[in-house]
Amino acid sequence: MTEKNLPAPAAVGPVLASVTCPMGSVRVTVDPTATTARAVVRTDDTTGPAADAVRNSRITQDGNRLTITVPELQGAGGGITQTVTTRGGRTTVTQTIGNVYGSVTGMTIVNGRVITGGGTATVSSGVEVLITLPAGSGVQMRSHNADLTVTGVLAALDLDTHNGSLIAGVVGRVQVRGHNGENDIESVTGWADIETHNGSTYIGSYGGGAARLITHNGNVDLAASPAATGRIEARAHNGNIRLRGVSNRPDLDVVTKTRNGHISK
Repeated sequence: MTEKNLPAPAAVGPVLASVTCPMGSVRVTVDPTATTARAVVRTDDTTGPAADAVRNSRITQDGNRLTITVPELQGAGGGITQTVTTRGGRTTVTQTIGNVYGSVTGMTIVNGRVITGGGTATVSSGVEVLITLPAGSGVQMRSHNADLTVTGVLAALDLDTHNGSLIAGVVGRVQVRGHNGENDIESVTGWADIETHNGSTYIGSYGGGAARLITHNGNVDLAASPAATGRIEARAHNGNIRLRGVSNRPDLDVVTKTRNGHISK
């Protein structure tokens, strides 16, 4: 195992955690009993690309801003690194190719494993970022291939990811820009602005004042609570839209549209 921890916390109270993690998984826990933030970057590997990424990661805190930066996982010797990540019973295998000079031919991949060709193949357990935040904190995350899981009540979330899913409990304000990945949020209390290309969005309880949920290929599912007000916009190109709790609600301005799918509300 290889890990790096946050040095002595620099401030007491809510913080903004700014996370850059190109690949792996990020788990955030909001602990109402915590007074300071805690963070660790870790991997089960002791050598290889994931261990190198952990050792080269940076964890700093300047006042109420916590910054965590994990570098890219590099393929060993120009070969291929296989990162195996298991979450919620789902196993994902990601291939990372290092610098290649010339050409690569004759590569055979079976069930995500390189059998022949392409140089060396290194199996990595991946990088995991574990963060504990005091109540009232927020998260800003930038990623290419990393999933985010949030437990507890988060004040605000700003997520920009290419291939990554979101699972969250209660979030005040949430903005997501994604390409491939699901967004599953238990509750939104403030506002939601979520746009993804290939992925569905589910909000179990929505009590905010403005919601914009856009997807190209995927479904949109939202349940409005009595506290919800204002505009709820849900659009999909290829997918179903299901809005609950919006009928006979003059306090709501509901806009829905799908090109290939069914709308129910």
